[in-house]
Amino acid sequence: MKNNFKFFQIVLLMCGVFGAGTDEVKTVMEGESVTLNPDLTQIQGIIQMMWRFRDLRSVIAQIDGNDTSLSPSLPEMFKDRLKLDQTGSLTITNMRTNHTGLYKLEINHDGGTLYLDFRVTVYKSPAVIEAFKGEMKSLSETEGESVSLQTDTETHGDELIVWRFGDEGKLIAEQDLETKSPPLYDPDERFRDRLKLDHQTGSLTITNIRITDSGVYKVKISSSKQILQKRFTVTVSVPGLSPGAVAGIVVGVLLVFSAVVAAGVLYYRHKVSELLKKMTRVSKSVLKGRPVTLNYNTVIQKDDKIQWKFGEKLIAEMTGENRENPQWTDEFRDQMKLYPLTGSLIIQQTRPEHTGLYKLEIKTRDYSTFRVFRLIVCDEVKSVSVMKGADVTLCAKIQTGDKIFWMFGDDNSPVAKNTGEKCEEESEFRDDRFKHKVDLNRQTGDLTIKTIETFHTGEYKLKIIRNGKSSFKLFTVTVSRPVNESVLKGRPVTLNYNTVIQKDDKIQWKFGEKLIAEMTGENREKPQWTDEFRDQMKLNPLTGSLIIQQTRSEHSGLYKLEMYKSYYSTSIPFRLIVGG
Repeated sequence: MKNNFKFFQIVLLMCGVFGAGTDEVKTVMEGESVTLNPDLTQIQGIIQMMWRFRDLRSVIAQIDGNDTSLSPSLPEMFKDRLKLDQTGSLTITNMRTNHTGLYKLEINHDGGTLYLDFRVTVYKSPAVIEAFKGEMKSLSETEGESVSLQTDTETHGDELIVWRFGDEGKLIAEQDLETKSPPLYDPDERFRDRLKLDHQTGSLTITNIRITDSGVYKVKISSSKQILQKRFTVTVSVPGLSPGAVAGIVVGVLLVFSAVVAAGVLYYRHKVSELLKKMTRVSKSVLKGRPVTLNYNTVIQKDDKIQWKFGEKLIAEMTGENRENPQWTDEFRDQMKLYPLTGSLIIQQTRPEHTGLYKLEIKTRDYSTFRVFRLIVCDEVKSVSVMKGADVTLCAKIQTGDKIFWMFGDDNSPVAKNTGEKCEEESEFRDDRFKHKVDLNRQTGDLTIKTIETFHTGEYKLKIIRNGKSSFKLFTVTVSRPVNESVLKGRPVTLNYNTVIQKDDKIQWKFGEKLIAEMTGENREKPQWTDEFRDQMKLNPLTGSLIIQQTRSEHSGLYKLEMYKSYYSTSIPFRLIVGG
């Protein structure tokens, strides 16, 4: 009886449908590492442990007794990336999106066989990231010149190079050397056609540098051997200004101008200060009810004084000397806090009426500086995962007479709207990456992005004005590279969709333009099959993943998963190659 049960386990495993469920879920960003730690405390007499990825037959790493080893036929995607220790923990370094998937650990022990599942999702570098560490260098340049931010390292061919700019950490340049793909540059107005990435060192050159390019630049270079992080503070000065004037321009608006300074210089400095105010505007989005922090990342000194305003209303004041006892306006006293070290503003439970413009003024003994925050409190926040090259539709769910504004990114660049009016949250600059790429359905308000690219990853904000009242929705879109699967003829293969199907979801699988099957979350156990494919394939009822049980040469080709959710729809392509 025991042998029959083991045989049944083996049959299920070969068909790709046996498992113990997902024990752990890991989410990491490209270039980072992840360690899959099995809990072995309750397992006695371990004989052998084997790690597999996606295709359940291929072992990538194993422990046999006291011997640890990696597979001699390890796929190229895992070369120099895997580390296995005696506890069975598997570390994957310098990850890419193609490392997304199910990692299964088979443990053979005295009591039988146990399977542990680890589902790993690797995301592209987001458009904006705040936290950052690394060595700091300072550079001063004159407007109109070129500046090269040197990493002082050499690349070896497997690095992921990511450059960011500003306190908000906006992605401006990226290159994956492993895929031998060309560098990707952020096509916004600030750096258009002025960036050049050196693939041999990871250094970044900015040509024809401008006053508004002043700020902090951050680079992260990830490889299988190490992660290098550096920061550069760049100060751009105007030709002919004194060093004192340059310093004043960079930090803010000088409180007192010398009477002997020429009128032309005063005017120029005024223009520069206005540019710098625009440069330091930070946009934040948060789900209603959640806390949010408007960060000022500099320690307040003893003689400093800070003041926060919401629009023109005073919120609070604080001095460095009396940082533990800020002075609050009654309206905001019980809703917010100030962080004593930096003066950052913390809103503890956000409400729609907290949406708006927040101004921070810091006065020191020598100068005054400003920071402006645009906060948007959203009624809904949705995550959307889509493959590069697919079309994706973000659903607005509007009513007749609603005015809508679609915006993108941390600077709220306008994408589409159904009215000639201007939205106070949107920026003045239209993002050219959406030129000829979007369609707006004026009846439903739905936004379709056609043939989406990785640089379309980011936050899409929808403002709806109904009967004079405004509300917001946020869609966080992550674009991954297309999935290519290879399998030997006769072997099973699973085309994985790594998200649980919800009750109201509907999915549809196609081979080329032929319908294979369709399934709803409500009726997940009874998918509807086309006769041609009924006996060859199965659908995973939890995720809708397509399982081809015994592959044949004619199964090679393009498969499409069409996903319809309540708030978006998309088509995910899979390219399958059946060899042998």
